[in-house]
Amino acid sequence: MERRRMLKSLLAGGLLVGLPGTLSAQTQRQPRPQPGRATTQGVQQVGTAQISSPEEPVQVNPEELERVLNEWEQKTSKIEKLRGIHQRYEYDHVFNQEKRAVGSFWHEAPDKGRIDFNVDQQPEIPKDGINPAKKGPNGQSFHVIAEAPTMWVCNGAEILQIDIDNKSFNQIEIPVPDRGQNIMDGPLPFLFGMKAEKLKTRYQMSLGQMHGQTDNTGRPIYHLVASPLLQSDARNWKRAEVRLDAKYCLPIAIRLIDPGGTKETVYVFPLRNMKANSPWDAIMPNPFNPRLSGFKLQQVQQAPPQQALPQQRKNVLDANIAPQRQ
Repeated sequence: MERRRMLKSLLAGGLLVGLPGTLSAQTQRQPRPQPGRATTQGVQQVGTAQISSPEEPVQVNPEELERVLNEWEQKTSKIEKLRGIHQRYEYDHVFNQEKRAVGSFWHEAPDKGRIDFNVDQQPEIPKDGINPAKKGPNGQSFHVIAEAPTMWVCNGAEILQIDIDNKSFNQIEIPVPDRGQNIMDGPLPFLFGMKAEKLKTRYQMSLGQMHGQTDNTGRPIYHLVASPLLQSDARNWKRAEVRLDAKYCLPIAIRLIDPGGTKETVYVFPLRNMKANSPWDAIMPNPFNPRLSGFKLQQVQQAPPQQALPQQRKNVLDANIAPQRQ
């Protein structure tokens, strides 16, 4: 299921967009992530990312939501290239299992993206394989394992799912009408700089309880919560939370809850490692053209077209959160 979610994310145009300039010298140093460390009630600490529980209520403030969405759109429109590192934590509450992954990501507007999982480095795994800070419903500690080394690459025309250990890959062709700028109409576009009006027609948007607070480095944050209105999204997740750095409107933590509420996936993007609008380095001049010599093509398929939003659900959404128009 998580691999399908990442495939859909890459269809949305690679990874995040959001901040001008290189940030490594402009932000405070962040401590090494400690996944699953508990803080205040209803809030989970993952590194410097605090993500509220899925049951936590949201804030109803249409004017503030409108302001944040418009600011997000304006700031993300300035990015052409972005790269950085990430950590991913996938929690399976049925089997009390935690999968960890680390790696790098690259994004180039309008439709290229790449994300690596455990390719050049490995996540820190406890010696006993147990995360005592993460508990299941019956108090059991979570067993920690590393995700298999994988690469996902979207070059604008196709998506490559690359299995490093087995030296194989799948190829998913993107329909011509969905390429280029239209990729922003794909799944999970609220993570990738979609226009505010389109966001409101695809998702039930609201503000989380952490909105307007500061993180543990003292930086102000925006906290957005989204529920899908499209069946194609609802099949994969029922709630998404995005924590933005308020200065740059860059997502620094994302949490997805699966439809059954039994699995949660958390992504953490350290702000200090981000570089925007800078050339790709000499070692990897084109991250969207990976070397696949010696890899075997397993499957070729075409990505399904996007589904339209039902008009009646759009009307309900507009009535709930859209500002009154004169």
